[in-house]
Amino acid sequence: MDAQQSGKFHALHSKAKRHAIRAGCALGASLFVSFNFGAVSAHAASCSDLANLNLPNTTITSATIESGTVEGISGLPSFCRVQATLTPSPTSDIKVEVWMPVSGWNNDLQAVGNGGLAGTISYSAMGPALKGGYATTSTDTGHSASQNPPVWLTDPDQERDNGYRAIHLMTVFAKEMVFDFYGSSSRYTYFNGCSTGGGQGIGEAQSYPDDYDGILAGAPQIFATHIRAEYIQDFHATTDPANNLPASSLSILTQAALKTCGDKYAVQDGFLPDPLTCRFDPKVTECRKGQDPSTCLTPAQVEAARKFYAGLSDPKTHEQMWPGLMPGSENSGGGGISSWLARGINGPTPSAFADFFWGVYDNFNLDFSTVDAAAAAKLADDKFPYIDHIDTNLDAFISKGHKLLIYHGEADPLITPRSTVDYYGNLVENTKKRHGDPDDGHAVGELEESARLFLVPGMGHCGGGPGPTTFDAFTPLKNWVENRAAPNSILASRVDSSGATTFSRPLCPYPQEATWKGTGDRTDAANWVCVKHRADFDDHFYDYWDKQFGISR
Repeated sequence: MDAQQSGKFHALHSKAKRHAIRAGCALGASLFVSFNFGAVSAHAASCSDLANLNLPNTTITSATIESGTVEGISGLPSFCRVQATLTPSPTSDIKVEVWMPVSGWNNDLQAVGNGGLAGTISYSAMGPALKGGYATTSTDTGHSASQNPPVWLTDPDQERDNGYRAIHLMTVFAKEMVFDFYGSSSRYTYFNGCSTGGGQGIGEAQSYPDDYDGILAGAPQIFATHIRAEYIQDFHATTDPANNLPASSLSILTQAALKTCGDKYAVQDGFLPDPLTCRFDPKVTECRKGQDPSTCLTPAQVEAARKFYAGLSDPKTHEQMWPGLMPGSENSGGGGISSWLARGINGPTPSAFADFFWGVYDNFNLDFSTVDAAAAAKLADDKFPYIDHIDTNLDAFISKGHKLLIYHGEADPLITPRSTVDYYGNLVENTKKRHGDPDDGHAVGELEESARLFLVPGMGHCGGGPGPTTFDAFTPLKNWVENRAAPNSILASRVDSSGATTFSRPLCPYPQEATWKGTGDRTDAANWVCVKHRADFDDHFYDYWDKQFGISR
């Protein structure tokens, strides 16, 4: 990709989003305008006293000491639980919780992200953070997942809350609660999320660079308008029973991909070491004359599968609007979200993620069989651009010394890792352009001082799959932030149902890849090294924005 192509990926959305953020700030600027940490008494308040704080556009509904089992999370230490509702706009209804350990606080704040369309507090992520000594916070992003019909989808302000505003205001509120309860600010502030949460973290780095010292973003959903449109295409591809792709057919595709693109160990391991370079045509699985039909796919099924690998494209210009899924992600096994079936394929209606378009079309009775996926994506771009997080200018975040650690499973059946690699590649291109770096290699080295991407072979969506899916990416991020020790690798393991480790591998910062030394036990990470491979950035995705909207950076 040349310098002129750099940054086109984000152009339309970043401008629209910045405008929306400015408008949102004007609307809700008074929410925390009175927050002046330096002016607040340094005397720690009791937990119950926090309920008496009078903050603009904020209602603190409860501040109590709790412990034991709370919201289904057991073994919790004694903590101050603050529950509040934030209302930066007339229709906003942002629920926020802050949990702060009564004793043993490690002086840090860890915010946690959401999944799906959000609508719930992420208690299951808050619990481990609290047990680790962190003050922690989460939000429902301004709506309830049980709302029926989900009228928030048609409300621009509630879409803003869900898209970016709730996470930022939650962060500001949580920092204030920490200061008031402990009498001092947190030493470091972290964000930890995967999927929607991964996108929320990257959105924070883009739009609110002061919020977090370190951000851990897994399988980030950064382009929600387009990935959700792809679910409509999935529906069209498999709604006809003749085109259905049941688990057995998906497994045939996975095994064929392993044989086509894997090394001699791929079938044994159950996953591809580098699916990004795999050029797999599902035609190889098509039934031949006389072949047992249970071992192959029909021509109609092959064509359906091709659409999943191809991704979403503009039917008029043929430009890529969302990259396709990786070979090996069809039905990889290993638990968790590791099958295309998780996309809601083969059904009479699309995945629930496509419900987002009820708001785009302002129609809760939308007939998806009549909706063109590419047209839906474009309409969503125009109506709700602020829910996307694709601005590739992270200079403000980076200039403050903050760190971004991204990870993504290479067998992810929901959010293709190609989208994350392409985003990271555009960060490289922007680094090269802005700082005059002579080549990609030099730009990667410069970017790696602040942002690193780790791909996890054989991992599904945020976990699961047959690969080395047990690892701790948060501790390396924390060490990077606090000790300036960048992670050169992350130890990952495969743990079976009995809790035994069956093999281990190093996860390497992209574009490096774990490579067996050629001697020693392949199941031992000690016999693997990170070797630099050619970076594979797809620049066609970025070209789309320039050609479609005539906008360049």
